[in-house]
Parts: sequence; C-alpha cells; structure tokens
Amino acid sequence: MKKLLIVCLALITLFVACAPSMYGVPQETWDRMSESERIEAMRVYEREQQARRQAAEERARRQAFERERERVRQAEIERARRERIEAIHRGEGAYGELIRVRLQGGRIKLGDRHHRYEPITFTIADGETVKIGVSDGRGRGADLVVSYGGGALSLDGSRFPYERRWGRGTVYADTGTRGALDLRGVDLFVEVRDRSSRHERELPRLAVIREEAPPVVIREKEHRRSPQVIPREEEKPKPPPLAVREPPGTPPATVRNPPKTPPVVVREPVKPPPGQPVSSPAVEGPPRTLEVFLLSGEMKVRGQNQNVERAALRISEGESLSLTVKAGAETRTISLRYAKGELFIDPGPARGRDVVRLPFEKEWKTGKVYRFGLKGRVALEKVEMKVTGINWK
Repeated sequence: MKKLLIVCLALITLFVACAPSMYGVPQETWDRMSESERIEAMRVYEREQQARRQAAEERARRQAFERERERVRQAEIERARRERIEAIHRGEGAYGELIRVRLQGGRIKLGDRHHRYEPITFTIADGETVKIGVSDGRGRGADLVVSYGGGALSLDGSRFPYERRWGRGTVYADTGTRGALDLRGVDLFVEVRDRSSRHERELPRLAVIREEAPPVVIREKEHRRSPQVIPREEEKPKPPPLAVREPPGTPPATVRNPPKTPPVVVREPVKPPPGQPVSSPAVEGPPRTLEVFLLSGEMKVRGQNQNVERAALRISEGESLSLTVKAGAETRTISLRYAKGELFIDPGPARGRDVVRLPFEKEWKTGKVYRFGLKGRVALEKVEMKVTGINWK
C-alpha cells in the first residue's frame, strides 16, 4: 500500500510538472482566477523563486569555501613536506632518510631503440619524488621518475627495498627496469648520506650519447664470369745441336743434347665462388677513444682508509684529462693521458712518484679490469679500473 501511494504521488507530480502553468498555477485554474488573485499568485511565485536562488547561491558559497579550505590544507601539507625534505638535505634528518644514487653503464630506451648515456649522480630524501629529464639532442625527450619513500627506492617502475648495506654503499650490477624507459645493464649505486652538497642537490639531466649509425653497404649483384682461358704459346723450334770440332785423329764423339729447362707452371689465384666478397685479413689497432671506469679503491682520509666513489670519463687519442676521486668528504684528482695506444695514470708529483702505464690490449674491445695501486699526491690502494675501447680505427 505504501509503495502504491509513493507511485501515485510521483505520477501526480510528473503530471503537474508536464501540465501547462502560469507562475506555478495550472492553466485551467489561472483562467478562472480574478485579477487580484493572479497578482497575488505572481508575488508568491516570485518570492519562491527568490528563495530558491538564494538557497542555490548559499550552497555554491559553501561549496566554494570548502574547496578553498581543502586547497589551503593541501598547500600547507605540501609546504610542510617540502620544508621537511629541505631539512633532510641540510643534514637535519634521521639516519637513512637521505641517500645518494648513481646511474652508470648500460642503456636506456628513448624512442624506438636503446642508447648509451652519460653517468649521473644525485641525492633524494625520504618522501621525495624527482623527475630527471632525458634528451637525445634531437628534440626527443622523456622523464625518468625516481622516488624514495616507504622504505624503498623506486626507479622507473622497479622497487629496491632499503638494506643495511646501503650505509657503506652498495652496487646493483647489471640492473634492469620495467618502466617506459626500460633500463638495461645499468650499474645502480645506492649509499646513505648525512647531507647533500650543492652539486648533488641540483637536479641533473640525463644526456643520451649520440652514436653514429654504421654506413650502409650496397652490394652490387655480381655477374658470373666465364673462366679465363690462357692460350698456350706455340713451341719454338729447338736450336740445332752445336758441332764441336775435335783435333785431327780424335775419334768422333756423340754430341750430347743440352739439358732441358723444367717447364714453368702458371697457377691462377683461387677466386671465391660467385656471390661471396673477397675477404681480407682485418688489422685492428688501438681505439681512438677510451671509456675509463674507476670501479673501487681505497684512499687515506685523516689517517683512515675510506672507499672511493665510482667515477668515469671518456678520453680520446692525444688528450690529457683529470679524473675526480671522492672518498668521504675528500676530493682529489688524478691525471690521465692517452697517447699512441697507451693509457698513462699519474697520481701527481711526489717522492717515489709512480705512473701506471697501461699499453693497448685486445681485451679493451669488451672491457678489461686492471688492479693496481698509486703512490704520490693521490695515494690509492686496491684500485680496480675498467678500460673499454670505443671508436675503433
């Protein structure tokens, strides 16, 4: 019964709403009303409409006020979060709330293929998300999204939970990601820091190394050649035997023919079958450019040995460059010179100066790791350095 009543009221309301009316009064009733009644109905209708407008305006003001209050609250939360992040970078955070990240080696996808890139280093605080711009210098770009929070580092969609070994620094070698940039074979270095330097605080950009495309070799269709026929030379008539005069009274002797010269055999060079190029022995010399990676080592800082940070540079034939070596708060440089296929590593002038000399080896093509020590102004121990040749001659 109750449901039937609700349905009837709904139908009546719908009928009234659809029926023609004047100032909220049905047309039939309006036609029977006097002039004074019509004026009163118009006044009532205007008051109702005004009340509805005021109510709608009041609701709109309340909604706008609520939205503004929520915006202010979110801005306050964001401001507090930014202040906390800045305090962590200044060294006011708890242990483990600030880490330093380094990406080196491997390849990154941009466009339709993977590219090599320049190594980058940056710091990130707990609760922070950074977007590192990636560009190839040809107008194509993307963002590498890195965030640290909830006890884990997130890199391009891959998650690396916090580990205690981050305190002394750890390397995730040959790392890949599942994000849009599809990193492959990357060495990811993570280390807990107490504060950020000005250089580390600046948001870096990841620069893609432009690689020249190999030249396109167009092979012409070789025509099958008919075998070369060498005509035989006509045999020349042999000279008559020489007659030797003997003294008188000597019995005649048999004239011997001169010894025959051995025949000369002419052999044609062996030609490859049609369709195959003539192969020539490849002679490979030292590369024009080297990539040098400082993988590990120890440097004495205030009387104690500390692990050095990873570093890398690219050096070409005839160049002399400086490689920055960092260990803790100390920063020093060593000199590298590449000349005539040999790499010279000079720690600087000192007594017993020791210059390491690395001559060219075929293993440079895939990368060779050397282990040595340096004596001099920059004394290093247990050094591991990888040398890889690029741009071969």
